[in-house]
Amino acid sequence: MSRYIWQLPDWPNLTFDASLLLATLGELAYAQGIVETLLAQTGIPGKFEFEAQILTDEIYHSHEIEGEHLEQVKLYSSLCRRLHVPNASMKLSGPHIEGVVESLLDALKGSDKPLSHERLFSWHRTLFPQNISGPFSIRTGAYRTDAIAVVEGSFKNQRVLFQAPPAESVLQEMEAFLTWVNTPSTIPNVVKSAIAHLWFLTIHPFEDGNGRMARIISDYVLNQNNTENKVFFSLATRLKIHQKEYYKQLQMAQSGDLECTTWIVWYLSQIHEAQETVINTIEKVLKIQGWFQRYAFNERQKAMLERLTTDFYGELTTQKWAKLSHCSHDTAIRDIKDLIANGILRQSERGGRSTSYSLVL
Repeated sequence: MSRYIWQLPDWPNLTFDASLLLATLGELAYAQGIVETLLAQTGIPGKFEFEAQILTDEIYHSHEIEGEHLEQVKLYSSLCRRLHVPNASMKLSGPHIEGVVESLLDALKGSDKPLSHERLFSWHRTLFPQNISGPFSIRTGAYRTDAIAVVEGSFKNQRVLFQAPPAESVLQEMEAFLTWVNTPSTIPNVVKSAIAHLWFLTIHPFEDGNGRMARIISDYVLNQNNTENKVFFSLATRLKIHQKEYYKQLQMAQSGDLECTTWIVWYLSQIHEAQETVINTIEKVLKIQGWFQRYAFNERQKAMLERLTTDFYGELTTQKWAKLSHCSHDTAIRDIKDLIANGILRQSERGGRSTSYSLVL
């Protein structure tokens, strides 16, 4: 029979070796400074638009990890409206979308307020507005009353990956967890977030939605004691990309001992990857802004340059330019040649029909 960390005599006293985190913490602080400096250069409207996009990614990928696919356009629209992005649509995006957006913003914008059972219940209800998870009815806005386990495999050939503490101990476990979260500490927020993530998922206090709740709590702790959002990266996006490793690291941490340095190091590496992604994206945006100030692009060129730094997939070819811009092949060639002449696009070495183009960044 497997043994889990919640069964150990000293649970929940999770420990770590601070000396092994110093270098990584320095890298994270340095990257955070770069992110904030670059964001300041985009201007207030640009900062809010970028924040809306980051939070869209955070919500979308957090739910995607659990197999739920939300509409990104509606998420982004709701966030733009709430963040007062200029010219944002005032149209509501539906109760579920509006609910999950409100929960994340409450976690980030209200991270200077204590975390409570009631706040957690409120966030949990937004995940399941109709009290349904897939084909099953579930209890929302309350802790579970039955045993729960994380399993994998088919119904007839299941393997238990993790068994959570018994239901009768959940309230006591959550009291200890919330007391720890709300108690001022010298532990850096990024480290505290890693511990909170592991601790909450080990308790597994709800019937369903524990992963999504853990990631909201992680964002809350990352921004704890700040009066405005400073989480300008999407951790959930990195966890989705490394989903198999994410589950493996959690399983190892929950089945080991209370010394969780390995888990924290891995978690911090995901934050650093997320920061690097943001830095690269903002640098591209600023480069595009500089080009717009220097050159007189036509509307097709403007639209394509913006697309190339955001949601463009695959290689850019003349045929794809013509199709996306709704123009002729000859017009597409003229647009592309003009950008090459100005040093904005470069042509691939492959010729003929395989010729493609990429940004010079």
